[in-house]
Formats: sequence, C-alpha cells, structure tokens
Amino acid sequence: MKPRILIPVITVAALCNVFFSPTAYATSNYNYKPGEYVVIVHGRSPNGRYSIASHGEGEFGGDNFHLYLMDAQTGKKIGPLEEVKDTFDTGASAYYAKWSADSNQVSITYRVDRHAAVMIRYSIKGRRAYIISGPTPVDKR
Repeated sequence: MKPRILIPVITVAALCNVFFSPTAYATSNYNYKPGEYVVIVHGRSPNGRYSIASHGEGEFGGDNFHLYLMDAQTGKKIGPLEEVKDTFDTGASAYYAKWSADSNQVSITYRVDRHAAVMIRYSIKGRRAYIISGPTPVDKR
C-alpha cells in the first residue's frame, strides 16, 4: 500500500488566494481619511522644513489624487505638485523622494504603469515647488 499525502483544503484555498487575487499584482493603494496626508518614502527634507505627502479620495484613494508640498513643521499643505500625474499607485509607499543636501531640490520617482516609472525634479524656492525637469522615464537597470 502506497502512502498518500493529503494537502489540507485550507492550504490549497490559501495558495489559490495568493496566486489569483488582485493584490498579487502589487499595486499600492490606500484609503485616505478626510484630511489625511501621508508622507512618501524619504519625503521629509533634510532641513526639516518641507515634506512631500500624498492624498486622495474615494475607494483606494484614486479620486482627486495628488502629491503635495507640505510644511513639515505645521503639517499644512503648501500646494499640489500638478506635474505628478498619470499615476499607477495611490499609496505613499509607492512614491520616492530624493532631496538635495541643502533641501533646495527634490526629485520624485513613481510608476505610471506596472513596469514603467518616471522621475520629476523640482526646485524649492520661497515655499513653492518649480519644475526643473520631467516627467522623465526611469531606466530599469
């Protein structure tokens, strides 16, 4: 008599859920509360004066979604970064900031498609963000 290996039904169901669920596609979405702004990855400036935060409305944060230049000390928004558009994700963890050491420039990288990312560079002067370049496709290498 050959031994039989039984896989519990719960294990099979769990594996099917992992491999076939929409979350397996790794899209970063977030349900924002009213008035909630979430700082993106490395979004706080080195001098502590500014931050870049995300906010959206509706299910999965997709309605009226924007990134904002924020006053990091008061938590109040200064203004939207209108050039950040055609976004694929709404979760703050999907957006990456890289600040200059003097906090006068910031680049923001984000996905516009499942396998395509772009970068936008801003200059920060007088509590305003001015676009320097982008959106520029990011090379995957």
